[in-house]
Amino acid sequence: MSMIGIKKVTKVFNPGRPNETTALKEVSLRIEEGELVVLKGPSGSGKSTLLGLIAALQKPSYGEVVVAGEPVSRFSEDFAALYRRHTIGFIFQKFNLIPTLSVEENILTPLLPEGMEENKLHERAARVMAEFSIAHKAKERVKNLSGGEQQRTAIARALVNDPPILLADEPTANLDAALSKNFVEYLRRIKAEGKTIVVATHDPIFFGLDFVDREIEIRNGTIRNEQ
Repeated sequence: MSMIGIKKVTKVFNPGRPNETTALKEVSLRIEEGELVVLKGPSGSGKSTLLGLIAALQKPSYGEVVVAGEPVSRFSEDFAALYRRHTIGFIFQKFNLIPTLSVEENILTPLLPEGMEENKLHERAARVMAEFSIAHKAKERVKNLSGGEQQRTAIARALVNDPPILLADEPTANLDAALSKNFVEYLRRIKAEGKTIVVATHDPIFFGLDFVDREIEIRNGTIRNEQ
């Protein structure tokens, strides 16, 4: 059984309106447990939409998304939220951190609905902050961080619930060359932990990496090429 199964998925935004847009057209894709897959293609090709469907942030217009044997595209909003909390870590293009909260508070946001004991919350946060070298900024407000520190905070937040799947949407779009290389090395470490990783990007820094299992090109909402 594949970890992620995309079955003839079509996604239409604003159906029946003048601004109707078809973002994906009958896309089928299987991603195995522990694979690192790079979805590559220009802006507007459908990469981010595909990540949103895997994360159950959106529902397909047609077709089905199955993750770990569960038909996530049929989930209600409540079940989708639980699924994301326990299964998905998402690194957003602009990080989506809360600037007025501290590093630790941002990292803990995915765990707050769990009702976990406070000491266990802090243990979880301390573990990922140490892993990504941001523990020294634990009490610092995010708005005062450098770009690299925000990046490490975003990665730590995505992994604090120890999800089996990590999704990254244009993760280097707002980073300089040095920070982009750092992120690639973080990915190498995370892959070695056995997580299933899907990166949507048009940054060539991800192309041809020795630890990437497959590169899949998406253009105009369809899969054009797979390596």
